[in-house]
Amino acid sequence: MPTTFTPTASRRPGVTGLFTDQEYARQRAFFTTRVTPTPLVSLPGLAARLGLGALWVKDETRRFDLPAFKSLGVEFAVHELAASGALAGVTTLVCASAGNHGRAVARAARHAGFGARVYLDRDVSPARVDAIRSEQAEVVRVDGTYDDAVRLAADDAARTGALVVSDTSWPGYEQIPRDIMLGYTRVMDEAAAAWAGDGPPDLMIVQAGVGGLLAAVASWSARHLGDRRPALVAVEPSLAACVQASARTGAPAVVVGPLTTMMAGLRCGEVSPLAFEALTDLVDGFIAVEDDWCRAAMRRFAHPEPSDPAMVVGTSGAAGLAALLSAADSAATKALLDACAPSSGRRVLVIATEGLTEPDLWRDVTGLAPPA
Repeated sequence: MPTTFTPTASRRPGVTGLFTDQEYARQRAFFTTRVTPTPLVSLPGLAARLGLGALWVKDETRRFDLPAFKSLGVEFAVHELAASGALAGVTTLVCASAGNHGRAVARAARHAGFGARVYLDRDVSPARVDAIRSEQAEVVRVDGTYDDAVRLAADDAARTGALVVSDTSWPGYEQIPRDIMLGYTRVMDEAAAAWAGDGPPDLMIVQAGVGGLLAAVASWSARHLGDRRPALVAVEPSLAACVQASARTGAPAVVVGPLTTMMAGLRCGEVSPLAFEALTDLVDGFIAVEDDWCRAAMRRFAHPEPSDPAMVVGTSGAAGLAALLSAADSAATKALLDACAPSSGRRVLVIATEGLTEPDLWRDVTGLAPPA
């Protein structure tokens, strides 16, 4: 069954999140001429079946011609590095990844004329490895977890003079993860432009991972909507729920164990300390779901209600809908969602953070042939 946690003080007045108005302006200036907004998809049929007023999906399954949102953060961070002169003398970008971040770094490095070296934990699938190698990056497999890969990538950079481009922070390494999170706020700028006169949703369910996207959404909402912001609920896998564990203890906590989950992009045992700073006052609830709910969500996207479009959504991308679906079988999840936003007419936003990243797995789950 899903595990849930509701913090006692997530609505402290006056909290504005990580970023200043000047930083948001810099992000917008960068992206205005560089991106075409991804769609905000309405699923009225599924919303009616789930008893919701509306269900919106921010479709990040194709961003910069890659099947995930991660390139938003990487492209912006690399631009900031170039503008500051920090790339002078750099020949190689290094990172750790569960797949999507690594491919985004490899793509950015290739376009900038750098080499790339990506550290991958032992559970990263062959399809994700091949995708990173297709960007001409060197792949280093790690006999350990994603968090082990993070440490080895940092050691590599210190030893070789490469530049580490990480979406998680550690003491003394914060500016690049901060810029990556600022880049992620582009997702919310586009969502707000799309919901426009309808106004914001009542509830947003956002993937946790190391906390980067979650902190970006939380910070954007606090800065732009203030005390009127939607309720925000974090979702992560039951066996890799490091953000929920940290929220329970009030400080960054480490989840040990095999971290076994099909939601590869959320297979993290340690929260980013920088992201956690923004989460303690801005997240209203935490849900950890089993993989079966992820499979159910992927099938719902692929086999829609008659009035809804079909969507090809990967494992981590389906996590928000997975949390929503789990309320049908979990009294604790239902109670948490009802406490965050009234159940009658509730309008919900989820983010499909990745698309077709593992075609064979998507075929097995949905029973459909992956699109070309």
